[in-house]
Amino acid sequence: MSELHHMSVLDVIAAFRSRELSPVEYLTHLTSRIAAHDGEINAVMDVMDEPARQAAQAAAEVYARADADTPLPALLGVPLLVKEQHNVAGCSATRGSRVLAGQTAPADHPVVARLREAGAIPFARTTTPEFSCATFTQTAAWGTTRNPFNPDCTPGGSSGGSGAAVAAGYGPLATASDIAGSTRIPAAFGGLPGFKTPYGRTPGVVPLNTDWYRGDHVLARTVADTAYATNIIVGPHAGDHATIAPAHVLPTAFAGAAGVAGMRIAVSRDLGCYDVDPEVAAGLDTVVAALRGAGAELVEIDLALSLADVTDASSAHYGHLIAQNMTRMCGGDLDLLEPYSKRFVEYTRDFAERISLLEAADLETKVQAQIADAMAGFDALLTPTSAIGALEADNAYLEALERPAGPLDFYWQAHMTIPFNIANRCPVMAVPSGIGPTGVPTSVQIVGHPFADDSVFTVAAAVEELLPFPRSPLM
Repeated sequence: MSELHHMSVLDVIAAFRSRELSPVEYLTHLTSRIAAHDGEINAVMDVMDEPARQAAQAAAEVYARADADTPLPALLGVPLLVKEQHNVAGCSATRGSRVLAGQTAPADHPVVARLREAGAIPFARTTTPEFSCATFTQTAAWGTTRNPFNPDCTPGGSSGGSGAAVAAGYGPLATASDIAGSTRIPAAFGGLPGFKTPYGRTPGVVPLNTDWYRGDHVLARTVADTAYATNIIVGPHAGDHATIAPAHVLPTAFAGAAGVAGMRIAVSRDLGCYDVDPEVAAGLDTVVAALRGAGAELVEIDLALSLADVTDASSAHYGHLIAQNMTRMCGGDLDLLEPYSKRFVEYTRDFAERISLLEAADLETKVQAQIADAMAGFDALLTPTSAIGALEADNAYLEALERPAGPLDFYWQAHMTIPFNIANRCPVMAVPSGIGPTGVPTSVQIVGHPFADDSVFTVAAAVEELLPFPRSPLM
């Protein structure tokens, strides 16, 4: 059996079934690992020790009575890390903000509820930036979360605690979310696969469940685990009328490298408008060569997006929706927010004051059409996940971000994720493409046609077999 902290979800379930491993033993190992390493990484904001231990004991008793053919819940006994943005009934729900100090969750978030109903055991909650509005993870309440590949760097955000925790071996599965790359960026910086579902696949909560950039997801260590857990959280939900039917069922066994033979895959190095770091470009080249060697046809295209269009559309969108919601939550007093949250609100609000939501929608339609036209005749699109190879920990990025091609007004412009929140029905999977000079992994995105989730997983599984995903250096 591999080291317990590097096991996949499916391997853990198999070990529980065969009784090689007890849910109690596994949970104990993970909580011990958190105690040993989280003083440095700081990915966990609390541990729900006693209720988790009771649930693990109950799961162990079920496994002890079951034979090989006994139907069991899909995730019975699997420890679950929960992004603090996702409510856990009875636990604090502060979103890392003093604005919500003392707030307690009345019920599980729908994604947490579905995973719990499938037998998963929420046992620890992971850090986020305040109101999940940054692509790094730090708050006055919880401190700075660090990347297990290089503690001087951030694991990304806003699901940075979840990404760092899975990469560090704290658990095999965590919840995540994504309105601007918040699942894919931590996946990229943590050497993990990270899947952004098409809008409507997974349920959210009011008011931002109606934000068509949004999705709630999972982070795991393997493509198969990602598919397995995603199947549990997708589908219509009575509390979210934006969810669609029927629930799409992903395969959880893949052909690996053989699956891409004959596929046509478009390749865009920079989407036409991003300043890509050399290590990121080299990672893309490595993936292209591997897929080509497996029999796929890789064709470089000129997508020719405009960074101004992407920024105007998305910043106005965030200004009209998320910034207004944050302003309401702090009673209009932005000084109650973290400095980076205040800057996010002010920056996006400026766009919203000069670009109406209707005008932003027109720009979104333009970007969507450019992506659709570029992908015509291809099975998928391959492009970097983040143009910048790493971001520093302990840096709130309040000023313009210096880049080789010139400064960026807002550091989010260094990530290549937002175009596919704009093209919100496209499934996207971030997968590792190598390791950069800082020790932080690099990553590519695999983009599918609207709702063509299976094609994305087929390519991702091929990359995983051809270029095995890295492990953090934590022992």
